[in-house]
Amino acid sequence: MVKASPPTRIRSVRRAAALLEHVALTPAGSTATAAAAALDVPVPTAYHLLNTLVDAGLLAKDERRRYRLGAKVGLLAEAFLAQVSAPAYLVDRLRELADRTGETAYLSAWRGSDAVLLQIVEGRRAVRVSGLHLGYSGAAHVRASGKVLLAYGRPGTLADYVRTHAVDAAGLAAEIDAARRAGYAIDEEEFAEGVACIAAPVADGTMAIGISAPVERYRSCRQELIDAVVAVAGSAAAPQMPAAGDA
Repeated sequence: MVKASPPTRIRSVRRAAALLEHVALTPAGSTATAAAAALDVPVPTAYHLLNTLVDAGLLAKDERRRYRLGAKVGLLAEAFLAQVSAPAYLVDRLRELADRTGETAYLSAWRGSDAVLLQIVEGRRAVRVSGLHLGYSGAAHVRASGKVLLAYGRPGTLADYVRTHAVDAAGLAAEIDAARRAGYAIDEEEFAEGVACIAAPVADGTMAIGISAPVERYRSCRQELIDAVVAVAGSAAAPQMPAAGDA
C-alpha cells in the first residue's frame, strides 16, 4: 500500500498568517523591524510580506510607518462571528451562570469534527483559560464541554472522533459513558494546568454550558459548582414560538 504524502504547506503563507497575528496582538501597531524580530525572519522578508498584506487590505500602514489591522479584517471578523454566534437566550443563561458561581462561563457546540467555543462570559472571579478564545476548536477529549458534546451528540460522533484523533479509545469511551450517567463532565487539569472545568448539555445535547475555575476552588466547592452548571444548563431551553393565531 502506497503511503499518502503529507499535504503541501507554503511557508510564505504561514509567515503572513503569523505576521497578521503579531500585528493583531500589538495594540500600538508594529514596525517591520519589530515584526521581523518577533517572527525571527529577515527584515526584508517581513517588509515584503507586510506590504503584500497592506495591498490585500488586511493590514494598513500609518504615518509613523507602523502596521495595523486593515479594513478587510473587519469583513473576515464579521463572517467568523456569524459562524460562531451564540443564541441570545443562551448568552443570558451564561450570564446567569457566571453571576451565580462567580466563575468564567462558556458555551460550546459541535462543529465539523470538534468542539467549538461560541461564547465566553467572565464572572467576578474571572479566570480565563490560556489559549481559549471565541472560535477555538480542538482537544474535545480533554475539555469538559467536549466530553459532554461527545456524550450527547448525534450517533456516531464519538466513533468518528476516535477514528480521526490519537486518543485512548477505551479510556475515552469509559469517560463518555460516565458523563452520560452523571449528566455532566469534568476536566480537572487535563486541558490546562491549575484549572478545572465542569460542563453539562443544553437541551438536545447539541451545545454545552460550562465553567472554569482554579482547581483549588473547584475542589473546595465541587458539588456546589456542579449543581449550578447542571441547573442552568437544564433550564436553558429555547424560547417557545407563539402558536398560529395567538395574539
